Amino acid sequence: MTDPRILQLAKRRQDMAHEESSINPSWDQLHRESQTVLLSEAEEWLLATVEAGVAPPAERPTDKHSAVWVDEEGFLYGEYQTVPSSHGDALLRLVWASEVCTSKREMEAEGAEFRLLGWSQ
Repeated sequence: MTDPRILQLAKRRQDMAHEESSINPSWDQLHRESQTVLLSEAEEWLLATVEAGVAPPAERPTDKHSAVWVDEEGFLYGEYQTVPSSHGDALLRLVWASEVCTSKREMEAEGAEFRLLGWSQ
């Protein structure tokens, strides 16, 4: 398990399964077998979302790809490639520029495909 999202998904699934119950064991209180099952399921679901194009792969596809991040408040950031490499540590906050607005419908009609990353404020 190298993708940190697998553990995030497994822990959240554990919480969801017990939200209505007054008994919600923490991840560390679960039996090892239960953790293993949840991690296995999370890994399979995450792989399915990556292959379906709903979620990005955890690893950079090529050196020419830059990461796009959304934080807990919905702000978007683009990775800024530096020389020498900052190893993904340099980010630029992406801001809305109305003068560069484009029609999503027109772009889709021309073959563009979009993925929802999150919601910005």
